Parts: sequence; structure tokens; C-alpha cells
Amino acid sequence: MRIIAGKFRGRKLVKSDHLKSLRPTTDKNRESLFNILSNSNGKSGFSLVGARVLDLCCGTGAVGFEALSRGAESAVFVDTNREHLELVHKNAALLGVEKQCEIICADAASFNSSTSFDLIFLDPPYDRDYLKLLNLNLLKKNTLLVIEAKLVQPLPLKLLEVREYGSTKFLFLKRDLV
Repeated sequence: MRIIAGKFRGRKLVKSDHLKSLRPTTDKNRESLFNILSNSNGKSGFSLVGARVLDLCCGTGAVGFEALSRGAESAVFVDTNREHLELVHKNAALLGVEKQCEIICADAASFNSSTSFDLIFLDPPYDRDYLKLLNLNLLKKNTLLVIEAKLVQPLPLKLLEVREYGSTKFLFLKRDLV
């Protein structure tokens, strides 16, 4: 796995093949995701530059590190698996971004923060119901939520778009607040 673009472009992340509990977002899908985020033409009102990112069920942290590489200000990485979080620590050190990262061992559903986030990326194991993992209190008026999933389920949020890449779907959502 490598960083696709930005200031860390081409840098390889720590190998994670030995962890069968991981299902990292592929380089190709990550590239597609960030191309959508970068070229949203105002549809989502989102800008990655200076953004505060929350990477839930973070695995290796590749999505959060890609965001940092492309100009995000900070990233919070949350996972329940300590082996995954050890990879995140190693990747943060490898890229020299430890001061921009907060790494937390917690379940996505119970994670709460007083910080507001510009982008929340949720990539739960496909056998977990992402509706049960989503703490809606984390979503502020302008927060963009991206969920990587196999199925599209009805959500109490405004669905901006769905993009399909093979059997993977990216759902782009916002809280429908006035």
C-alpha cells in the first residue's frame, strides 16, 4: 500500500499482509475516493485543505494518511483492534505526522468527540451493520460523511451520491440540517 498523491506521494506504508483481520481500501479505490473529494465542484461543499478528518474503523489508517498528504490539517484514527492501531502508529512515524494524528482504541459506535470534523470516513468490516456503528452526534452541519460498504441502507441523512467500484460502494452523505 502506498500514498497516491500529495506531499507523501509514492511513499509506501508499513506492510500489513500478515493481519488477516484487515480489509484495507485498495490504492485504486482510495485514488477514486480522493479524486471525487478533490473534484466535487462544490456539490458537497467540501475542501480537503485544512480539513479535520476522522477515520473510523481505520485499519492501517491509509485513508487518513492520504488526507493528510493532500492537505488535511489533522486526522483522528479510531479502531478497536490494537494490532491495527500499532500499524497506524508506525505509519504516522514513517510519514513524520505524529503531531497531526490522534490514535484512539474505541468502538466506532461509542466514540464521541468534542472536536468537529470536516470529513468522517467510515469503513467497517463488511459483516458489521454500519448503521449501528454510526454515532450521528459526530456529524455537524457541514460534515461530509463517506461510508465504504457493500450495501446501501436507508440512513437518516442526506445522500449526496453513491459511487460503485466493483463490489465496493462509497456513499457520500451530509446531515440534513437547516
